[in-house]
Amino acid sequence: MRVRQSFLLIGTVVLTLAAALGQEPFAVQKARQDLDRLKELAAIGAISKARLAQAEEKLGDAQDEDTLRRLLYGKVGVEELTENQAREVVAAAQRRVDRVSKQYQGQVGLVEQGVVSKSHIDEFERQLADRRLGLQLAEGRAKIFEDLLNMAQAEEIFVSELHDEELTPRPIVESFTGSGVFKDAHLKYIEAGFEKQFRKPLPVSARGQTSLHTSLGFDHAGRVDVGVNPDDEEGQWLRSQLQTLRVPYIVLRAMIPGKSTAPHIHIGLPSTRLKSTDTQSGGGLN
Repeated sequence: MRVRQSFLLIGTVVLTLAAALGQEPFAVQKARQDLDRLKELAAIGAISKARLAQAEEKLGDAQDEDTLRRLLYGKVGVEELTENQAREVVAAAQRRVDRVSKQYQGQVGLVEQGVVSKSHIDEFERQLADRRLGLQLAEGRAKIFEDLLNMAQAEEIFVSELHDEELTPRPIVESFTGSGVFKDAHLKYIEAGFEKQFRKPLPVSARGQTSLHTSLGFDHAGRVDVGVNPDDEEGQWLRSQLQTLRVPYIVLRAMIPGKSTAPHIHIGLPSTRLKSTDTQSGGGLN
């Protein structure tokens, strides 16, 4: 018995150290270890297929929980996500809801049959509520990412037109060159003024270079996107401040064919194309 406990302790320590070294987290490794052990038992007919399926579900749930821990509840900002990661966050949250929902429905059936008391499903109801909240948060983050993607794509159209010298005046795009200079001091002044005026932080959607802009091949360093409608009270206030400070900006009320693009104000000069070496290595980005 003591020998078995010693082996279990050693195994736990090894898994913990592996997690600390940047490998899979402990919960995922433990679930994978349990699944491997049960596969061996299933191969000799020692356990049922249902027991093996439960272990597979447990591993999947641990992996999905780790995805949410890293990309939803962790330190990764929405502007650092990739398009695949934004989709995976929602998918992982949905799978976690589906798993507990399935378990909950099974327990409800037992309650209706009188096999177990109603209090037996209280924990499942709590888990289901928690996971549904996580799904709402994931969908909210995905929506913010979609708006950021649409903003970047709108700027891509604007910059392409500038480079091709085909830009013609149109109501959905306006630009102000000012002094051609945008500094951190300008942004701090604007943020303080906006919060004082509207009692909330300036809704910055992209500050400097983001993974998204890099993937699109644009240098967004030293530039800021603000998610306000250029024509409502907040947008008009911001444009007035930028003009007073002589800070360059671009207004995008853009509509991309086949897409709905969030209106916003791009502060700073137009984004430029990244060199191929910058796109590949991330060099030259602030």
